[in-house]
Amino acid sequence: MRERDELDVAVKAVRELEAGIRDNAELIEMGEAEGDAAIVKDAEDALIELKQTARRRQIETLLSGEVDANDCYVEIHSGAGGTESRIGPTCCCACIPAGLSAGR
Repeated sequence: MRERDELDVAVKAVRELEAGIRDNAELIEMGEAEGDAAIVKDAEDALIELKQTARRRQIETLLSGEVDANDCYVEIHSGAGGTESRIGPTCCCACIPAGLSAGR
């Protein structure tokens, strides 16, 4: 029953995203037809927020397996020296989303 409830929540979230995209696309069309730049800007901002929400949901979905809530350790070893040895670990740390690096 718990798994079914989780799936219902996930399906509802996807449907809300779809409806938000559809509604804001229609608002953009109407705003462009009427020449109302404020409506177009608001709808574009809403679409950007929806994109960010979809990205968060995608990461949550990827990390929703049975053992994904468990802690882990990651070691990053730099190269022998030179510029590349300093760039590697910095790039890896920059790629970890802020929400996942703490508290997970």
